[in-house]
Amino acid sequence: MGQPPLPPPPKKRRLWLKVGVPVAVVVVGAVVALGAVGLRYAGWNAEVGECLNVPEFSSDAEKQPMKVDCGDDKATVKVAVKLDDGSGSCPDGNYDEISYDGGAKFCLMINARDGDCFANVTSPTKGYERVACTDPAAEVAVAKVASGTTDMEQVCAEFDQAQGIYYAEPATVVCLIPPTSV
Repeated sequence: MGQPPLPPPPKKRRLWLKVGVPVAVVVVGAVVALGAVGLRYAGWNAEVGECLNVPEFSSDAEKQPMKVDCGDDKATVKVAVKLDDGSGSCPDGNYDEISYDGGAKFCLMINARDGDCFANVTSPTKGYERVACTDPAAEVAVAKVASGTTDMEQVCAEFDQAQGIYYAEPATVVCLIPPTSV
């Protein structure tokens, strides 16, 4: 007679699968959720000189500012001044203001180049939108952007029907004309 057959090997415990996989799923989900929140509020981390897309000047959480490259067509405003105290005042000029609830205030200037056209300039809440100058929604065209000055009369004098806007920091004048003039 031979030896009795060997008993089957003991079953390996799979407890780590029962506990480890759900824990890993929860951890990954938390990381993804925190990343999404970070992206949503990335605009509030902008620094002076960085550009934003502001879909709407409102407190709607779905329409918060997003940081974008200043060369991107969606980059319609630039952070000119950042105030840590949301109750502080922007310098002299035609700044748009947007504040984070209980936090910083941004003094924004239009991110424009000569020849750009914009829609929503007269809207009290909608963010600016860069559009083709032939677009019926175009409200203004940018005739000239001049850095280092706040003298609107001197900079915009060469353009018929020009309306100047200025920013004290950084010193900039933007001459706006009707889009049909471009």
